[in-house]
Amino acid sequence: MIEIEIIDTGHVSRDDAAFPTLVVLGGGEIICGYTAKGEGPNALGGTDWSRSFDWGSTWTHEGTILPRKENPVTINSLRLSRVSDGTLLAYGGRNYLDGRGDTRSFGNEKSEPVFCRSLDKGRSWSEAVVIPAALARGYEISNPIVDAGRNIWLAPVATLPDSKRFGERVVVYKSTDNGKTWPEYHTVFHDPEGKTGFFEQKIINLGQGRLLAAAWTVTLGDYKDLENHFSLSEDFGRTWTFPVSTGIQGQTLTPLFLKGDRLLLLSNRRYGSQGVVAYFARFRRCGWDIEGETLLWDARASRDKDTEKTRGIEAFDDFAFGLPSAVAIKENVYLSVHWCREDGIFGIRWIKFREIL
Repeated sequence: MIEIEIIDTGHVSRDDAAFPTLVVLGGGEIICGYTAKGEGPNALGGTDWSRSFDWGSTWTHEGTILPRKENPVTINSLRLSRVSDGTLLAYGGRNYLDGRGDTRSFGNEKSEPVFCRSLDKGRSWSEAVVIPAALARGYEISNPIVDAGRNIWLAPVATLPDSKRFGERVVVYKSTDNGKTWPEYHTVFHDPEGKTGFFEQKIINLGQGRLLAAAWTVTLGDYKDLENHFSLSEDFGRTWTFPVSTGIQGQTLTPLFLKGDRLLLLSNRRYGSQGVVAYFARFRRCGWDIEGETLLWDARASRDKDTEKTRGIEAFDDFAFGLPSAVAIKENVYLSVHWCREDGIFGIRWIKFREIL
């Protein structure tokens, strides 16, 4: 069994922050994007970024990628990625709120996929560009734009058609002209029987036209957790295998491709002893095998799904941590980030850890 040694930990931001993503620029330089000044996971503000020059040990706040705006009130939560020409992209949902915009309700707001781009390693950012999407009134976006190769960009969304069908379908909008147009989309996750929904979609590039998608999987309507599912594409995201269980009931599940058939997976554990769990696994077309499992961050809390008072969508508001992800920074050394509430403050915690073979 593979083990993990924690090297160090700290914070990127504690400015009411949530929903982080990382981009490695090289030479120890890393960018972290996250929502800020918006009641933590309620995300009533805009998206900020910070920079590190020492592989994530210290961070400096540099500015706002896309701010909250008034009249009408718009808020946003963007995820960072880097495409093959070095351009940085910040992609996510821009939501329109009623009135003063001081409250929100998951899935009940109009939203649209948007992205900003940076041509100078994240020092300045463009205005938001809207990706035309007409599948639903609202969307959940939890993954950055993916550079699939051959000048193909994929922008993932989960549809939120109505309160009984949140997460009914996950699709990728496709661009072949560096984001100028998005003329088509392809379905990644969808249950033709209408029983299963998919949240917190994650898609990674495995190389040579292969992609892997993972999702927090639920029953539609009452939103009870099922085991996470995954799917594979071998044609740059055009077609996908039927979803298969990972054997992990972990809610948000973020994969990092290592090499060959190996993955590092970070997941929320919100039932039983809560925390962020790291797994090493090998994947196949019809399943995967867990090689090691470690509690990376202890939430020092527990949850019993059989006795809890809040269920389904209502339970989302009780979450106190989430959206874990990791990047490789050195051989067998990784940097992870997740949002969490500590001492009553929402912030972004980073953790450096080493794989012990």
